[in-house]
Amino acid sequence: MLTYKTGIDCINWSKLFQLYDRIGLVAGLAKSREYEKIKEAFVQSYKLATAWDGDSLVGAGRLLSDGICYGMIFDLGVLPEYQRMGIGRGILDQLLQNNEHLRVHLTSTFGTEDFYKKNGFKQHKTAFAKYPFDSEYLMD
Repeated sequence: MLTYKTGIDCINWSKLFQLYDRIGLVAGLAKSREYEKIKEAFVQSYKLATAWDGDSLVGAGRLLSDGICYGMIFDLGVLPEYQRMGIGRGILDQLLQNNEHLRVHLTSTFGTEDFYKKNGFKQHKTAFAKYPFDSEYLMD
């Protein structure tokens, strides 16, 4: 049975690290197995949402926010075998619940743009980013 949970108390760190080992995200920290940095990033987040199939973690995401004006969604991911089942939408709904007043931004991974469009997000005309390294996501 699929359930959603919010908050830091429900996080099983080992399962979260395994999830991101499989799907990537978290600024590449999963690939380099920098688990303490991942944990610190999630602890510092405004809101966390996870999706569970029984006691198996199948998806997660987080919202950074000031709680008043802006929010930014990061690291929303679902295991490949659970994709296209509405789980990403469920995690997104959990993150946005009680935060409808925020101006929410996000950067999608390649290939997920249509998912966010279907869920009410629109492309931003003037978004910019600055990374401490080269990235295929940045244009000159």
